Amino acid sequence: MREVVRHVSTRYPKANIYAVGWSLGANILVRYLGEESHRCPLSGAVSLCNPFNLITADEDFRKGFNNIYNKALAKGLRSIFKRHLLLFEDMGGGYNIPLAVNAKTVKDFDEGLTRVSFGFKTADDYYSHSSSSDSIRNVCTPLLCIQAANDPIAPSRGIPPDDIKENPNCVLVVTPQGGHLGWVAGAETPLGAPWTDPLVVDFLEHLRKGRQPEDPDPSFNIDESEHNPSENLESLEV
Repeated sequence: MREVVRHVSTRYPKANIYAVGWSLGANILVRYLGEESHRCPLSGAVSLCNPFNLITADEDFRKGFNNIYNKALAKGLRSIFKRHLLLFEDMGGGYNIPLAVNAKTVKDFDEGLTRVSFGFKTADDYYSHSSSSDSIRNVCTPLLCIQAANDPIAPSRGIPPDDIKENPNCVLVVTPQGGHLGWVAGAETPLGAPWTDPLVVDFLEHLRKGRQPEDPDPSFNIDESEHNPSENLESLEV
C-alpha cells in the first residue's frame, strides 16, 4: 500500500490521491492511514465492510453459518497454494506445509503459511498486529467508514465506534442490513450497482472541492431519495 501510494504520488505530484478499500483491503487501508497519520499523502479515503479487529472477525468466522464462508475461502487458498508447492520444497523458516495444504479454515492456512511469511509467532499474533481497530484513532485523513450490522465477515462487535466518533477526521455509517458488501437497492436489484457506489463518489467529490467542515456542502448528503438505499437506511449511526 505504502509503495503504491508513493509511486503514484511521485508520478503525479500535483494530483489529489484518494483510496477506497473493501473488506480486508479496507483493514489494510485504515491501518496504513493510522500508521502514516499526519504524514499520509492521501487526500481522502473510504473503508467499506472493514473487519477492523481480525481476532474478533476470526472468532465469528468459525461460528454457525459463517463456517460455510470459512471453508469456501480455505478451499480457494489451498487450491492456489497447491499450484506453487514446488517453491516451498527447500524453504525452511518454520512453515507448516501439511497444515496449509490441508487447511480446513482460513486460520489453519494462516497458521501454517501466512503468519510465518510475515514473521509472526502465531496466527493470533498476526491478526492482532494487523488489525486496524487500534489505528483509527491516529487517522488524520478524511475517512468515511461504511459497515453493515449483519455482516457475517466483518462483525459489528469488532467496530471501534468510540475511537471513530472521537476522531474528527472520521465518519461512521452503520446500516442494519447489507451483509458483506451486499448493499443492493433500486429497480435493478440485484444486478445493479450497490447504493454505496454513488455515496462513495459523493464523499470523494466533496473532498475534491476542498470545502472546510464549517462550510456545509449540499452535494454530500446521505439522502434516501438520491441513493435509493431502500430499507438499508432505516437507521444510521454517524
